[in-house]
Amino acid sequence: MKFDNDLLVFVVEGYNRYSIAALAGILGQELPELPVTFLPGKPELGQQIRRLALGRRHLIVAFSFMTPQLPRILPMLEGLRLRPENVTLIAGGPHASGDPLGTLEMGFDLLALGEGEVTFPALLRRILAGQDYEDTPGIAYLDGSGKLARNRRGPWVDLDAYPPFSIRHRMLAAIEITRGCPWACSFCQTPFFLGGWMRYRSVEQIVYWLKRAREEVGMRYARFISADCFCYGSPDGRQPDLEPVERLLREVSGLMGRENTFFGSFPSEVRPGSVSREGLALLKKYSANDNIVIGAQSGSPRMLQAIHRGHTIEAVYETAELVVEAGLKCIVDFIFGLPSETPADRDLTIAAINRLTGIGATINSHFFYPLPGTPLAQTVTGLPDKETLLFLEKLTLEKHELGRWKGRLKTVEAMEQIPLLAS
Repeated sequence: MKFDNDLLVFVVEGYNRYSIAALAGILGQELPELPVTFLPGKPELGQQIRRLALGRRHLIVAFSFMTPQLPRILPMLEGLRLRPENVTLIAGGPHASGDPLGTLEMGFDLLALGEGEVTFPALLRRILAGQDYEDTPGIAYLDGSGKLARNRRGPWVDLDAYPPFSIRHRMLAAIEITRGCPWACSFCQTPFFLGGWMRYRSVEQIVYWLKRAREEVGMRYARFISADCFCYGSPDGRQPDLEPVERLLREVSGLMGRENTFFGSFPSEVRPGSVSREGLALLKKYSANDNIVIGAQSGSPRMLQAIHRGHTIEAVYETAELVVEAGLKCIVDFIFGLPSETPADRDLTIAAINRLTGIGATINSHFFYPLPGTPLAQTVTGLPDKETLLFLEKLTLEKHELGRWKGRLKTVEAMEQIPLLAS
């Protein structure tokens, strides 16, 4: 297929670099002749797109974003409202998949919903060939009457069939080794967006792509994306099976070096209850981690049950003790302002945090905001009260808190000003 005077532009903004790297790799395999470029997500994006569109047959601008990125995405779209007819705006990612109508009303022409490996290349082929695309699986658009048209989803993806990043464009990223999650926490998009069970990228494919990236473009570090690293290869995605975990770590560290291998730290995390002394021993043997990220989310037993976490606060304490005992920094995530959270629930969370910091853990605090496509989508943002803010300030001064909560608070406050989310 020839792409005379066609161009695909990926908008790179914040954490969407991981998904853009994967999509660029997929297109390198599925549409290798299609010219691709990358632009930073800035308010002046519209001016750059209009310049690039001059003399083009098709200029397709692709966005992939999460809900917290909306305060930065919307100004870019404002600059693209008046755009040449040869420019098509496509969006994908968690927000578009959870709120297709709202995303189209933001100004996008088309959406690729759910997993993009099959849907996105199929949609591009049809657009660039001048063919009808309305029946493409996994897309959404506004029909002639302005109503949402949403097609059936595309097929579930075999991770081994697609690259995890783009060597051609030197867009490297952490490798997604698991996809989906069986726990269905009510605040999280993962099980509703990517499936309620675990799928795995094989050790063979992980090593293949790391080896190519190291040899061809000098990739130095191996990092991974997973909702629960110690459940890699587990038959049910709930109970860890350390045999595939050890094989993965042994093969990767043998290729990249132990000092360049990281497992269970950002952008991954581990569930309480998945950590064991045996698993931590493997981590120490094969990786350079100095920390592990644990998702606790609340210190209130009532709230843990309400959001379907599937673990107790006692399991969080036990996990933190094991991690600290192993000589690793234990970073524990909490979410303040969950729906139906009472002052008593918040006090239990604060008490749990104090106990965890006494064990030696470090806290990473978040504030709840409703994510589209989840059971809590119609609830309200959990802005913190004065007492919570004073507590977080104290934790930060004492070096028991990472301090990233201040930036997250600004994001939540900015999202409160967006009518789409406030309604």
